[in-house]
Amino acid sequence: MKFFFGIAAGIAASLLLGCEQGAPLLSGFSPPPSADTPAGPTWDPVPATPGAGGEIPETDDDVLAALLHDHDGDGLLSLTELGNGTDPFDPDSDDDGLDDGEEEVAETDPLDNDSDDDGVNDGEEVDDGSDPNDPDSDDDGADDGEEKEDGTDPNDEDTDDDGDDDDDEDDCDGDGDEDDDGDGKDNEDDDDDCGTDPTNPDTDSDGLTDGEEKELGTSGVDADTDDDDIYDGLEQLFGTDPTDPDTDDDDIYDGLEQLFGTDPLDEDSDDDGVEDGREFENMTDPLDEDSDDDGLNDGEEAQQGTDPNDDDTDDDGLADGLELLFGSDPRDSDSDDDGLSDGQESALLTDPLDDDSDDDGLSDGEEVDLGTGPLDDDSDDDGLSDGFEIFQGTDPSDEDSDDDGNPDGSDNNPNDPNS
Repeated sequence: MKFFFGIAAGIAASLLLGCEQGAPLLSGFSPPPSADTPAGPTWDPVPATPGAGGEIPETDDDVLAALLHDHDGDGLLSLTELGNGTDPFDPDSDDDGLDDGEEEVAETDPLDNDSDDDGVNDGEEVDDGSDPNDPDSDDDGADDGEEKEDGTDPNDEDTDDDGDDDDDEDDCDGDGDEDDDGDGKDNEDDDDDCGTDPTNPDTDSDGLTDGEEKELGTSGVDADTDDDDIYDGLEQLFGTDPTDPDTDDDDIYDGLEQLFGTDPLDEDSDDDGVEDGREFENMTDPLDEDSDDDGLNDGEEAQQGTDPNDDDTDDDGLADGLELLFGSDPRDSDSDDDGLSDGQESALLTDPLDDDSDDDGLSDGEEVDLGTGPLDDDSDDDGLSDGFEIFQGTDPSDEDSDDDGNPDGSDNNPNDPNS
C-alpha cells in the first residue's frame, strides 16, 4: 500500500501539481492553487477529503483521492483522463459537443473534434444520427460533411429515393465521368458539367426519376433529351425512344408525329407503301392510304408514276384506279391513240386499247366524227364495211348512197344512180 501511494504521489506531483517552479506539465490544465495563491475560488478536489479547504494535498491519501475524482463531471476519473491525454478539468477537451466520457463510449477521439475527418463535429454527428467514426455513414460516396452542405441525408444513400445514390447525382448522364465536357474540371468546379439534384427525385421534371434516366441513357437535367418536343417521361409512356428524335426513322421527328396523329413507332402509318416523311414531302395524307380516292393507294401511284393527289392524272375522265382495272394507261388520256379519250371510250363502250373497236377500217375517233357506229363495222347495213365505204367514196351512213334503189353492197356502181 505504501508503495502504491508513493507511485500515486509521484504521478500527482508531476501531473496535477506541475513540474519545476509550479508549471503545469499538460498545457491547458489548471493545477490546484499553491499556498501562496491569492484568495479566490476554493479548489475542492474531493469534498470532505484532505485539501478540501484549498490547501495543496500533501499526503498520499490526498493525492490518491484527487486522482480518483471526476473533477469536470465528464464521467471519467482524473487518473483516466491523465492517461488519455484529455483535460481532467474540461468535460469536453476537444470542444466537439461530446463529453470526454461520451467519446470513450462512442470510441471517438476525445482530442479530435472531428474523429472521422468528414467536416462534421463528433457531437453534431451523434445528434444527426450519423457515425462519427465513419466519414461516409450511408456509404453513398459522399462524405457526411458534403451531404450536410448539399442538404442531403447523411444516413440515407439515396435521399430523394430516385434510384441514384446521392454522390452519383454529380454524373447526370451515367457515363461514370463527372467531367461531362472533357475540360478536366469536375462537376463542382464547372458550370458546363451537369449534375442532378440529390434532394429532388426528378430534377428536370420530365416524369422520369434521375435513376431511371441513367438507366435509359437520357439526361437528368434536360426534360427532352433528344429535342423532339416530347418529354422523356412521355416518350417512355408512348414507347418511343427518348434518345432518338425520330424513333421510326421516317424523317419526321416524334413530336410532329404526335401532333399530326401519325404513329411515331410506324414509318408508314397508313400502310400504303410510302413512308410518312415522304408523304409530307408529296403533300399526301399519311393517315389515308389513298389520298385522292382514285382506287390506287399512294404507294401504287408512286409505282405507276401517277399523281397521288389527282384521281385522274391524265384528265381523260377515268380515275386512275379504273384505268388500271380496264388496262388503259392512267398517264395517257388516249391509250390507243384513236382520237377518243379513254373516258369517252368508256362512255361509248368502245375498247380504249383498240383504235378500231369494230375492225371496220376506221378508227373509233373517225367513226365518231363521221357519225358511224364505232361498234358496228357496217353502220348502214348495206353489206359494205364503214371503212370500205369511205375508201370507195360511198356514204357509210346511207345504205343506198346514189339512191338508185340498190343497196351499196349490191350496186355495181354505188356512186352512179344511172349505172
